[in-house]
Amino acid sequence: MAALGLAPAFGSESTPVSALEVTRALGALQAQDYGSGVWSLGVRSGLTLAEVEQAVERREVVRTWPMRGTIHWVPAEDARWMCQLLAAPRGAALATRYAQLGIVEGDIELAGRLFEEHLTEPMSRPEVIALLVDGGIDPTDQRAYHLVGHHCMTGLLCQGPVIGKQPSFVLIDSWVPHSRKLSREEGLATMAERYLRGHGPVTEKDLAGWLTKPLGLVREALSLVEQQVTREEVDGRVWLSHIHGPGDGCVNHSARGALGHSGVHLLPQWDEFLLGYKSRDVTLPPEHFHRVVPGRNMV
Repeated sequence: MAALGLAPAFGSESTPVSALEVTRALGALQAQDYGSGVWSLGVRSGLTLAEVEQAVERREVVRTWPMRGTIHWVPAEDARWMCQLLAAPRGAALATRYAQLGIVEGDIELAGRLFEEHLTEPMSRPEVIALLVDGGIDPTDQRAYHLVGHHCMTGLLCQGPVIGKQPSFVLIDSWVPHSRKLSREEGLATMAERYLRGHGPVTEKDLAGWLTKPLGLVREALSLVEQQVTREEVDGRVWLSHIHGPGDGCVNHSARGALGHSGVHLLPQWDEFLLGYKSRDVTLPPEHFHRVVPGRNMV
């Protein structure tokens, strides 16, 4: 709870912390539903909806697809390298879906060129679909969704501010011109350290599930921060924590004391409290799982 910025929270209404601090502290926060994603940031930071949206306008944080094919809040300066480092190869299931929709490599390349030419400023989803139509691409039957998703997951696009009630899309390099550039090893080390700080104690399988990466890569990432990792075996499982504890150096600790440990947090659907872990029996006892997650989709 402390690592996740919940008990105590990173900030409060009277002493909020920035959305950027929260995303840095946790590494990323799942946010495929916009309202739930804002809630996840707000409950940890003390920020209001308007203040989170101002952080997006200031280009502090963005929503994009760095891992698991799912939208997350991430620090804007890290969005590009995170997507490029963590992009998954096109699996058999997605290749089959592309074949069903008639999406070929030429469509992906053409969509990319259209985006590079026209998305230097945010465009709403309907505007992006119109752009594809004007460029000769059929957007129906989720073709537009998959084409936009591909170029978000590979680091070309990210979401910008809400336009009306519609999410917008924009070139990462235009929206965040001063993106950090990390080597592969620096990126792996950063993800491992942030995950440990923002979710620990965790297992290797938790990190593998969060990143959707094989254990070999996860162990390589952990080896890069080995001096910052403590290990403890409990009931046959090895738990990893960061030596400096949850959130140290990432947030305003004077703000963290404001809420103390009292009170109840109402969390949104798809929160890191559940989705940040491969095994959820620690955060949610199995006997209560069906009551909290009736559809088995973390709702």
